[in-house]
Amino acid sequence: EPWVITDGGYLHGALAPGHRNLFETPIASHNLMRAHGAAVEAYRSEGAHEIGLVVNIEPKYPASDSPDDIAATARAHAYMNRQYLDPALKGSYPAELADDLKAICQPVDFIGINYYTRNVVKADPHQWPVGASPVRQNATHTTTDWEVYPPALTDMLVWFRDTYGDIPVYITENGAAFYDPPKAGP
Repeated sequence: EPWVITDGGYLHGALAPGHRNLFETPIASHNLMRAHGAAVEAYRSEGAHEIGLVVNIEPKYPASDSPDDIAATARAHAYMNRQYLDPALKGSYPAELADDLKAICQPVDFIGINYYTRNVVKADPHQWPVGASPVRQNATHTTTDWEVYPPALTDMLVWFRDTYGDIPVYITENGAAFYDPPKAGP
């Protein structure tokens, strides 16, 4: 998952390479997409058949109807859900990166989506990189503190189809972690 690599490894530093650097994060994201495009091209040149891209999707919902929260939600949605799908499936990116888009936007046969939770967000100008912070909902949460909100899976799949077309989709990861106490022996 490109987002996990760049945010976990470059923005927050919790994953490899394990450091925080605000400038390297977008460079790593772009280079991951360039590598994706090159891999699809190489795979196709060998006569291989099905190849796809797996992304982590997290639906974003505004915490209120305020214009600031709606704008923050749009930024968070673009950052979390579109920054890899748009270049790969629509060929859209900032103009200064247009040459690389030809290599990134290679035809894929399917998209794999990892889905676990939604995220309700509010405007927060101090939260880099998109100026949005999560708002905890009064709902069931998993042991990993992810909200259980089943309608978001349908919302996300409809959004994906409406945005990127009728591409085959596989739910490659999904689930909920809850504490499961050990059972007594026989």
